[in-house]
Amino acid sequence: MFRQLAASTVVIALPLVAAAQPTQWAPVADSKAKSAAGVVWEVVPNSQPTQPTPSVSWQVVPPDEVNAPLSQPAPSNPAVAEHLPKPPEPYVTGGLYQVKRGNEWLPSISQRVPNAYGSTFGTLQTGLFMESCNVSGNYVCGTKSFSQEFNSNAKGIWSFLLGLGDPRKAVGVDLGFQITSLATTRPDSSTEGTPFGSGQGIDLAISRNFSENVSLKLGVNNLIKVDEIQKIDQPSSAYGVVSARFDLGGRPEDNSNDLYVTLGAANGLYRPLNAIVEDQGRACAAERAQKGYNSTGYDGNLWCNIWGFSYGDPYPVASVAYMVNPQFSLIAEWWGRNLTLAASIKPIDGLNWVITPGITNLIKNADWDPAIPGYTTTPRFQLTTSIGF
Repeated sequence: MFRQLAASTVVIALPLVAAAQPTQWAPVADSKAKSAAGVVWEVVPNSQPTQPTPSVSWQVVPPDEVNAPLSQPAPSNPAVAEHLPKPPEPYVTGGLYQVKRGNEWLPSISQRVPNAYGSTFGTLQTGLFMESCNVSGNYVCGTKSFSQEFNSNAKGIWSFLLGLGDPRKAVGVDLGFQITSLATTRPDSSTEGTPFGSGQGIDLAISRNFSENVSLKLGVNNLIKVDEIQKIDQPSSAYGVVSARFDLGGRPEDNSNDLYVTLGAANGLYRPLNAIVEDQGRACAAERAQKGYNSTGYDGNLWCNIWGFSYGDPYPVASVAYMVNPQFSLIAEWWGRNLTLAASIKPIDGLNWVITPGITNLIKNADWDPAIPGYTTTPRFQLTTSIGF
């Protein structure tokens, strides 16, 4: 057993044979000699200078002292690393207002326009939508101060959503439930209105991820109206949207510097005000032609107005959101009637809670036309907040 004592460690283990005899060499006259083993030797002139071979010293060591050879790590090669398989990107999912990429909940990418990312099985979300002044034919928003209008004409919707499918592998199914009466008595009123918890409706949507970043969703808000208050007070709205994520930062694993775009069409609530009023007029005229009168429901509201408010022709909807970082996004959306600008904030990093304030009715179109019932004379404040589990 021998150990090399030079700079590099090489250990060669050979059996020690006590009776081994040294090789015997003898000079010969022929320049080409042949050994007994058949090896031919030839004298070669020394035409090229050779470098001296460094001396190597060997030492006999017992077998139990033999150390394993040192291994050197392979040098990193960026060219090779580029061709190595990259880990798959996480899927974008969602369901309600905010979205989720992989295991991380992110801020919202729209405020009122539905996004196309569906929820995975067992996902539970709840959220609240509020607007400072509810546009209706009985009141013109902007007539009173902000606080007065908020107390007398604000509108709120409390929503719940349960994920029953998987849009990444097959089809996502979002089953939603909404409550539109959040107070029995308004702050500025001494009389009772609609009971708290009434105005109930069931929402349904199906979705499918085409890739990690692109998804399609088809759905209906208020597909089923559970009580009479919801039937007379809230429209049914169908929609179809496609959402896509674009990585502007060049780092797929990061949730910063991303652009989310949603395009689609929707009806019902998402139509221009003049289209809604025209459809309501046609519905009321049709009922009068059939019955001779217009029937009324809860609180004296005409049934034909809610019939004309629901469904109808689809109109374009769109939203663009810039995800600054995993806790802040900026949103611009066209919800079929007007333009909304908003910002979405996730105030606590470890809590999947999002707050999204926004301003809508920024374009002076039919919403501002005094000739159309339900018009407004001011932009309106909107707020959505949600949490996901």
